Amino acid sequence: MVCGFWPHATAEAAQTLLDRDPTLRLLHYETSRPGVLSRHGSGEIPAAEDPAAVLLADLATVAPGGDASGRLVIVPESLEPDQIRTAWQAQRHPGTLQVITVVPADLALDGLTDETDLCAVGLHHGPADGRSIGDLVARQLEQADTALLAGQPEGDAWEAEQLRVLLQRIAPWSQHQSLDDVRLPSTGRLEPVAPLTRGLRGHAVGVHEPVAEHGVTACVFHARRPFHPERLHDALDEITGQVVRSRGHFWLAARPDLVLSWESAGGLSVGPVSGWLADVPGEHWAGAGAERCLAAAVDWDPYYGDRHQHLAFIGVDLDPVRLHRTLASCLLTDHELCRGEEAWRSLPDPFSRTYPSAAPSCSR
Repeated sequence: MVCGFWPHATAEAAQTLLDRDPTLRLLHYETSRPGVLSRHGSGEIPAAEDPAAVLLADLATVAPGGDASGRLVIVPESLEPDQIRTAWQAQRHPGTLQVITVVPADLALDGLTDETDLCAVGLHHGPADGRSIGDLVARQLEQADTALLAGQPEGDAWEAEQLRVLLQRIAPWSQHQSLDDVRLPSTGRLEPVAPLTRGLRGHAVGVHEPVAEHGVTACVFHARRPFHPERLHDALDEITGQVVRSRGHFWLAARPDLVLSWESAGGLSVGPVSGWLADVPGEHWAGAGAERCLAAAVDWDPYYGDRHQHLAFIGVDLDPVRLHRTLASCLLTDHELCRGEEAWRSLPDPFSRTYPSAAPSCSR
């Protein structure tokens, strides 16, 4: 699968791969208009809510037995690798799946910082799709098996190296290649990467490289205490000001029952993910998945249970010490903490409109 927001770049990468392996068969899907897919050489396919599922169902009609081995598939620019993996598992496709995300070097940074909503450019997946272009570009990168950089950025060799480091910090678990030496990945993931919630399953949500390399800094913030919702809200501009990408999960004192996701690329979005296992009887943990249960048990705190902050930040000219101090200043103080959970829940909460009155289930 060849993903990417820029069709000219994905087409160039696909042609390069075909030139190197003429046995591959190319299938090219695109969004012909909002809510409609088309496959080159075929008709249009309605796909308003779940284009990944529709694409894979159509792919099964042209692949014997549903096995897509030996096929190179260009997917529409609005699809994310994890959406493809989720649909792949749900439809029980045979064979392996490798996902390449292509990013043109001269457009990468502009794309990552673009706050334009996908609905404004006709690429949204239904009315509930609130993603921005920056969200999409970042997710396509960090969910890829291989991140493929096409061309060179405007500027000198130092800026080219800065971009290379930035992309590696954004997607440290992906392979990184350039179009000049591209090769098909030998293996790929079937499980979604789910970068925002990796920390709940005991995985890193980013790398901690606080010493700048070509101006790029990456840092990870861990804490047990909850954030004071009003102080955190007031500090958001300072926290995200020099950040190109941030992600992870957090919790607020006013809602100690909620795991909240944190994601920024261009703009910041937060939202409910699930409840905490600390509020769930042990006999009902199984629905949360083995990895999350094991991670919670290993890192269990007698007071907080599995509640914790786990956020990663990547930026250019980012001051990691100042960022850490700002985040730490948003945590509850000793005095606030000792007042107890009942008092926490009465704190002013500017985030309250982003989550429901009841916590979502911990089930996967």
